[in-house]
Amino acid sequence: MQGAILSVVLLHPDIFILKALISYLERRFMDKKTEKDRRLSERIRHQVLVYVEQKEGYFPTRDLSEQGCLIDIPDPPPEGTELDLVLLLPGDKTIKVRGRVKHTGNENNCAGIEFTDLGFCKKLYFSFLNGLKTIHEAKALYDTISEQPGKKKKIQRTVQKTASAFTVLKTILVVLVLVSFFIGVAKHHFLENNRKEIAKRMADIRGSVVITMVHRQETVGLLGIPMKQYIKVEDAESILRAIRSTPPDKPIDMIIHTPGGILFSAYQIARALKEHKGRVTVFIPHYAMSGGTLIALGADKIVMDKDAIIGPVDPQLVEGKTALPAVSLVDIPHLKKWNDINDSTIVMIDQAKKSLQQVKEMVISLLADHTTPEQLKKILDRLVGGHVTHDYPIFPEEAKKLGLPVSTNMPAQVYELMALYPQPSKRSITRTN
Repeated sequence: MQGAILSVVLLHPDIFILKALISYLERRFMDKKTEKDRRLSERIRHQVLVYVEQKEGYFPTRDLSEQGCLIDIPDPPPEGTELDLVLLLPGDKTIKVRGRVKHTGNENNCAGIEFTDLGFCKKLYFSFLNGLKTIHEAKALYDTISEQPGKKKKIQRTVQKTASAFTVLKTILVVLVLVSFFIGVAKHHFLENNRKEIAKRMADIRGSVVITMVHRQETVGLLGIPMKQYIKVEDAESILRAIRSTPPDKPIDMIIHTPGGILFSAYQIARALKEHKGRVTVFIPHYAMSGGTLIALGADKIVMDKDAIIGPVDPQLVEGKTALPAVSLVDIPHLKKWNDINDSTIVMIDQAKKSLQQVKEMVISLLADHTTPEQLKKILDRLVGGHVTHDYPIFPEEAKKLGLPVSTNMPAQVYELMALYPQPSKRSITRTN
């Protein structure tokens, strides 16, 4: 609720204050309101210019409503005539609508227009009308109360005090937002320093260079809004720089915690790890799925927690907001005749075949020199064959059976480091001794 109020104050402060002020004045000064006072006419007297295409000219409105408008127009078209209109609103905004002449004035100098199609501008037009209603309501209320003897000066003082109170409230809210932001930044820097300290301790103990790629939601930013993370181009750039800056014979320890991400970025990292002359160990404390698994295949050794998982690396083709498994797309011609498949799906099937072949070649390039042909066939079948879903969990026991160089001797420093990547969501997990 507080977040909703804050959004209204920050985005629409004037309308918010005006509506609240109207409500307060009604309770404070209006002893008894009649139904007529309480009801605001659907038609609002307000003048905007309207371009009428059939007349090739601009004409002013007398009033506006959700259903239509009344236009001052000499020699108006006959009743029932369809018109194309362009309403010119404040702020250089225009609304194109279609309307029908509902009636003409007695003196043949105006036309009542009924809107028949507001198109995509309906929301904008109704928002404009609501703003007008609020302003007219405030003016009508003030005029009504001002007519009561002895209350005009009292009302003016009340309005001034209320406006001042809202100004103070807005200031307090802005300060709270800024404080929340800086606390989040300070907390992030504190965690980052502790992470570097633990990574340095691990590097000293193992005589290696420690690289981390941890994708968890971080709450740094305005109001601590969490942002989901995954393997991106920027990850490849920074990790490739770290690998290049490591002496050729120096071991590299890489800690991975990721749901996956962009395929070519993951393969760039995996390829760079494989080409490093020193020993390369990848540590997986919780999960390294999809692209994370591909990166792990570039290491000499994979260390997993006994409950950690890796997963298939079969490519997913994105269509709109949906990720489609390539292995499923290539099966479509076996289920439907080619004449029954639309052109876009045919293109997707072609891309799926190519992407599957590319990923197989990637896996082979990373594993061929230290696995037997039988092991490589089993690995390809499980990781790229499409016999399981893309989120299928592969635990250390199965990974070992496939022939991957997996152990479960996880250093304590890895767990310490992961504890400094807390999830922002509320937890309902409890522990008792």
